[in-house]
Amino acid sequence: MAIQTIGLGSVADDGTGDSLRVAGDKINDNFLDIYTVLGDTTSLSTFIEAASPTFTGTITAANIDLSGDLAVGDDVSLDSDGAILNFGLNSEVNLTHVHDTGLLLNSTNVIQFFDATQNIGAPDGTTLDINATDEIELNATLVDINANLDVSGNIIIGDGANIGSVSDTDAMAIASTGIVTFSQIPALPVNSIEISTTTRGSFLVIEAGGTDGAGANAGDNIIDETDSDDIIFESATDLVGSVFNVIDSSGMVVRTINSV
Repeated sequence: MAIQTIGLGSVADDGTGDSLRVAGDKINDNFLDIYTVLGDTTSLSTFIEAASPTFTGTITAANIDLSGDLAVGDDVSLDSDGAILNFGLNSEVNLTHVHDTGLLLNSTNVIQFFDATQNIGAPDGTTLDINATDEIELNATLVDINANLDVSGNIIIGDGANIGSVSDTDAMAIASTGIVTFSQIPALPVNSIEISTTTRGSFLVIEAGGTDGAGANAGDNIIDETDSDDIIFESATDLVGSVFNVIDSSGMVVRTINSV
């Protein structure tokens, strides 16, 4: 109902204004309108205090501009698809609701944790950055990575950890001393290993048999390119029943040695 104004007349007591009854009726109608909007027609249920305003019920408005802190004692619902939470004097940071998907942080802004150096953000449309001062820790039963890896630093595996495949999870076991143990016989391409060390003198020591790339035990050739051209066997039994081919740099067999 629109406000009803009491007619006062042109001058005092000229008889053109509203009578006391009509004026009182307009006053009652105006108060009833207030009590209907802000109460239950007989008492006010919503009122505003200067220091701590309290609202009960539903407030419907096109825009509400609140200055200062707002404390909400229960849930806050943004019940429209695409709703936006703006932050900052110029709303330079915002979170947008994406229907049935999640929340979208705008532009190249980041979400920070603890301080500015710990953050997650997207510097462009194809890259997601996770930044930390010292360490990013993932704790899970399984970490599934479906991508190529580009590692510019060291990869350090914990003591006693394994490197393997689904069918052979401990294909390579790394001890705390750095010793690597293989669960299977390694298969290496021909001429793929070059050893230049003097840990045990200037000769190459092979302590176990292997393959030469043509199948298991197909040749067991030993090639020595060390300064002394010595091949060392740690026990006489290493020679029993063995055949050794000595080859030159072109791969030609220059001598065959049959053990006793």
